[in-house]
Amino acid sequence: MYDSELSVWRNLMEDGTKCLGEEEYLDAEDYFSKGLLIAYQLTVPEIIAFTLRLLATVRVRLEKLDIAEQGFKEALRICLELQNAKGMAEAWAGLASLSVKKGMLQEACRDYEQAISVYPSASPPLRLGMLYADLGQVYARLEEGSRAQKAYTQARKICRLNGFPKGEGELDVLLGELSFRQGEKAEALRSLKHACQIFAHIADMIALSNTLQYLALIYFDQNEMHLAFECQQRAVALCLKFDDQNAFSESCFFLSKIEQLLENYQEAKHYLELSISLYPGQDLDLALRYQSLAGLFFLSMDLAKAELYYLKAQSLFESIGDELRIGEVFEALSALKEIKERKEDSLQSNDKSKFHEGSELDALVRLAEVFEKRRSFRDALECYWKALEIGRKAKMTTNWIELRVQRVSKRLREKK
Repeated sequence: MYDSELSVWRNLMEDGTKCLGEEEYLDAEDYFSKGLLIAYQLTVPEIIAFTLRLLATVRVRLEKLDIAEQGFKEALRICLELQNAKGMAEAWAGLASLSVKKGMLQEACRDYEQAISVYPSASPPLRLGMLYADLGQVYARLEEGSRAQKAYTQARKICRLNGFPKGEGELDVLLGELSFRQGEKAEALRSLKHACQIFAHIADMIALSNTLQYLALIYFDQNEMHLAFECQQRAVALCLKFDDQNAFSESCFFLSKIEQLLENYQEAKHYLELSISLYPGQDLDLALRYQSLAGLFFLSMDLAKAELYYLKAQSLFESIGDELRIGEVFEALSALKEIKERKEDSLQSNDKSKFHEGSELDALVRLAEVFEKRRSFRDALECYWKALEIGRKAKMTTNWIELRVQRVSKRLREKK
């Protein structure tokens, strides 16, 4: 009797689901709304509840939270009456996602726990794994590390037992991130390395690149610069295969930072210039790249290029209205101007060697002071160390630089 209506309903659900997957939420809402009208005509409670849940799901994406909540609750009421455990689990999961949107994280945890507790053993296990992963992410946001770890571990186990390596790798990344935030860096490295092995095995190069960069970040944090370099260099090489200029620009920027700390300044400039050339915007991140590149040219005493990139950075900072960084660039430009004037005086007196030693030391100290004011203590320390080395070779008095090295080293330790 209802065969034609049922066929129309199925087509609407298929079209709506396709739009949902493609993030065309308004079209998905339209299909599911029409499907709900048909569902009520069919008077089959399971079909009504199923349609309500899908419609509520897309409304969460559209930020229509109140009406979405009504839909999930009505679907839950129907499923409770029918004792439909799978439907109850999905409705509670939907209410949990709604609570996350509202920032009601404790309530979200309760709903996810409810969903997991009634999830039928005969239903697809990977969906249960997804519920555990979602629960873990909420616990992580609540900074309940042990509960988050337990949920992630259970999700990873389900993925492994059911032949879903990509999910297993993604859970390893989440566990690695959690361990890193808890200060368990050895455990974080173990999880991320295992994720890399999985992503390499299934040839998921995007996931592998992202995970390698996470590894590089941990090594960077531990001051293991050579290991950080190896991971980040591999990540950059993989990024070449993606059609994502922004991701490649970010990867090159971080690699430049590592190269700089390894004192490979030419390579650092190369990757930073590449990062700038591929960066798509005209915003704060581009200004920071210009500022960093100017600092590298300042260190190599290429004052003309240093000035050029400081001015580019300053122009962007001014357009953004970032007064703090405008001040930083102004200080660097003042130091640069002073050194240029000293260079001219030294050249007039034909004392070039004295200029080279004194002005390079001055440049490093002034740049270190700028970094120190920015609380970029690692960069400041590098500059002070180089200034100290120059001063000792030139047999200058260096006690005052040594005191600065000690001060910045202490601040760097405190920051960690």
